[in-house]
Amino acid sequence: MGHLLRSLSKHLPGQLDGLLENARFNDGAAALQRLTEPAHVENALARMSPEEAGWLADQLTERWSWIAGVQLDPEVAIVVPEEIWVGSEPIRLPLSLAAVGLDEGFEAVWEGAVLPGPPSSKATLHAKPPEGHAPGVALIRAQVRASVKGQRCVLIAQAQVALRRPSVVVSDDRRRLLAQDQTGRPAVGCRLEIGPEVHRTGPGGLVELEVPAPPGVSLKLEGIPAGRIPGGNP
Repeated sequence: MGHLLRSLSKHLPGQLDGLLENARFNDGAAALQRLTEPAHVENALARMSPEEAGWLADQLTERWSWIAGVQLDPEVAIVVPEEIWVGSEPIRLPLSLAAVGLDEGFEAVWEGAVLPGPPSSKATLHAKPPEGHAPGVALIRAQVRASVKGQRCVLIAQAQVALRRPSVVVSDDRRRLLAQDQTGRPAVGCRLEIGPEVHRTGPGGLVELEVPAPPGVSLKLEGIPAGRIPGGNP
């Protein structure tokens, strides 16, 4: 969506061939001008769900095509989750690049939280567990060597991944479990395994049980060990 808005604000004014200079279209010209401001676009996108952003992108693309040819600037992005859960050991995750408008055969030099390797369109994230109660972040950067219609170019892709270490707080009666990360941020909508039983955390990261959890059974949040129910051994 952000890529589409950047391309739209760059190319549409020229495609309209001076039409935006007419006073009748002052509001439209002002709206396009706002799209050139990164902070404005980021704030707008932050208020949208992925579904809303996808729907709006489809609508804008269709309506742009009614006026002129859709021109998307070459762009590349790192394909990686916004956040991952990490246990006591470092985690590895495959990384790839999503590209628009590039010729085939591009490669990248990867930097940051990745395993060392030769230039490639793929890499492996190497994320270490966050320490203490501070937020954890893995930073990744790819310098992409590519070509666009035969012309060589270099593009930069960057991403950051929130690293969350699981923690589960169990009530004294063992019927209420609060799932969160090392910062105390609730783990909402996450898979919580209580022994062999699987639950989905609700608002605030809460799981409420009809009967107390057996003491000593293991806990896993999103597949990562998160301690045991207090009170003995299974």
